[in-house]
Amino acid sequence: MAPKGRRPKTAAQKLMDGNPGKRPIRPDLPAPPGAPPMPKRLMVDPVAVEKWHELVPILLGIGTLTTADGEALATLCEVHSAAQACLLELRATGPVMHTDLGGVKPNPAGPLYRGLVSLQASLMGEFGLTPTSRTRLGGKEEKPTDEVEEFFKLHGA
Repeated sequence: MAPKGRRPKTAAQKLMDGNPGKRPIRPDLPAPPGAPPMPKRLMVDPVAVEKWHELVPILLGIGTLTTADGEALATLCEVHSAAQACLLELRATGPVMHTDLGGVKPNPAGPLYRGLVSLQASLMGEFGLTPTSRTRLGGKEEKPTDEVEEFFKLHGA
């Protein structure tokens, strides 16, 4: 069952907004940044392992991965793997299947794929892997460097 209402804001987001509710702000639970160890259950699925190795550097780069996120990231990788397998099945057999009695029915891989992609998008949002979620999470922002400003910082003017 889906949770009710909006997702809660982090303490940093509430402070940036000026704490409009004027209620006490609970600090966020600390989690050390860094790459979590890959869960052993992921080792049996090469597609999921490949996705893990693809996502870890990206998530470390945007600053949304902590050592406590291993299970959630593993779930995202497993859902990605299942969605890819489902898509391959759908492409191989087509959108419809022929029954033994000569009828036609929709391929069950279609709705399964749609559900997996929806779940994958939701999990990607949790890690800041969509444009909207990056804005919401407020990850590291790299400012474009100004060469003239850098020169004056280095040479003191």
